[in-house]
Amino acid sequence: MRPATLILIILLLAGRLNAQHSVWDKWDREVIEKANTGAGFSLYTEEEKKVVFFMNLARTDGKHFAETILTEYVEANNIENNSYLKSLYRDLRKVEDLGLLFPEKDLTLIAQGHAEESGRTGHVGHKDFNKRFDPLMGNPYNSVGENCSYGYQNAIDIVITLLIDDGVESLGHRKNFLKPEFNSVGVAIREHKQYGYNCVIDFGKQDRSELNDVPF
Repeated sequence: MRPATLILIILLLAGRLNAQHSVWDKWDREVIEKANTGAGFSLYTEEEKKVVFFMNLARTDGKHFAETILTEYVEANNIENNSYLKSLYRDLRKVEDLGLLFPEKDLTLIAQGHAEESGRTGHVGHKDFNKRFDPLMGNPYNSVGENCSYGYQNAIDIVITLLIDDGVESLGHRKNFLKPEFNSVGVAIREHKQYGYNCVIDFGKQDRSELNDVPF
């Protein structure tokens, strides 16, 4: 990635966080660049690329993510310091080098289909999960997961609210984000009949030993 492009990404993200550049000054530029695995993925909007970017930062260095991006977001948005937020800080402190998530066309198409159908009908949840993923099980994915967000169109809102997982006793969304075996992802942000917007994030585990890990 060219330095000018990297700087632009940092400025755009910093603006959304209502942060001064100090938040991003605390991140190594090489880490930022590596986390942006969706940069060249043609099926994504810029906001969908940012969803992958923020997930990858959290998976790369959870403690640093919590101390910088999460803390800035919590303060800027007056998030209640409840048990869910406290447990997120505890969980992120344990996270280090989980592995990056790389965009995949098949997962992205599934995410797009579900986000568009949910948006059109006003549906909430993981309708037809097995039907949608069964064709991919065993080849190429050994396991899959799905997160759905409602009411947000900006990546930082989507990722942070799902990580906090307020009111979700199982913390299923957070666990998907921080599941070590997941290495593939599909993201789609679409309009939603009831909530304005919905975002579907589909995860997969596959053998990447023969892949180049270069998004297309």
